[in-house]
Amino acid sequence: MSEVSPVHREMIVKKSVSEVTAIIISRLQLLKGNIVRSDGTIIECDLGSLVKSRLLGEFFVSKSTLPKKAMISFKDAEGGDTQVTLDVRDAHKYGVKWGYVKKYEKALEGVADSILAPIE
Repeated sequence: MSEVSPVHREMIVKKSVSEVTAIIISRLQLLKGNIVRSDGTIIECDLGSLVKSRLLGEFFVSKSTLPKKAMISFKDAEGGDTQVTLDVRDAHKYGVKWGYVKKYEKALEGVADSILAPIE
């Protein structure tokens, strides 16, 4: 198996969309993420380093260095709450990942936990 399974999470937060968006953006900056797109309903962010992973090899770099892409969407829910949907996936599209799939999957789980921690 050389396919890395993406992480998908959904949750309802008892805050407004603007409050949740501001919290998530500050969290992504703390995680040293590169925010590629941010509008009122969607945030796309690149995390890790594709260059470092290719130069050193993904087997030798830390979990935090592995290239990842996070997409977070926000939707108004009933009662002023916000529905948050998070998808984190592997951003390294080429090459065989045999041998470090579990490392990548643990890294994706860790990033998802870190992003959602301040709003849980």
